[in-house]
Amino acid sequence: MSRFELIHQDERVFCYQLLWHYYRGDLLNRSTFEWQAIVKLLKEQEGLAQNISAKKAISLLEKTDETDVEEFMYHYNRLFVGPGRLLASPYESSYRNVEKSVMQQETLRVRNFYSHAGLQLALVGQIPDDHIQYELEFMLHLLNSENEEVSSLFLEKHLLQWGIKHGEDILMNSTNTITQAFAHLLRGFLQLEKMMIEGGE
Repeated sequence: MSRFELIHQDERVFCYQLLWHYYRGDLLNRSTFEWQAIVKLLKEQEGLAQNISAKKAISLLEKTDETDVEEFMYHYNRLFVGPGRLLASPYESSYRNVEKSVMQQETLRVRNFYSHAGLQLALVGQIPDDHIQYELEFMLHLLNSENEEVSSLFLEKHLLQWGIKHGEDILMNSTNTITQAFAHLLRGFLQLEKMMIEGGE
């Protein structure tokens, strides 16, 4: 099975863009009407329609009501922003070292990937380079540059090493339909990406 039979390139770009906007906080103040517009776009992605986790994400977003929308920011902040202990840290390093600390060797390895691609964060030092929003943005850059070799390597060495576990932590620590939906979407999409770099197995 080719990667195009799993999920088309334009669908991959769409998913990375949507997840990137989510983790940047761009979707925090959306209305129920706007969430239903997002549901419509998700339903148009043929590859996602074949994935159990992605279908669960769509089902949850379809059920989103005013209470879910009002409580979304609270749940989002508890998971990813703070104050206090983050319930689903958005940093790769906190999943991949014994101390669960940020700004570790994993962060530097991600930074090296960016550097080799000629990129550097605009606000170096303010948010660690291995925040999931930056890793998603980097994948978008690689896809738009048609740099398939590096994108597959970055997936294998970084995003796939922790992204699915991160989604599981969200599901364990939040009852909001929107945060749960995006956890399922992330997990389902990364499952498809993993199949793609493994040749469809």
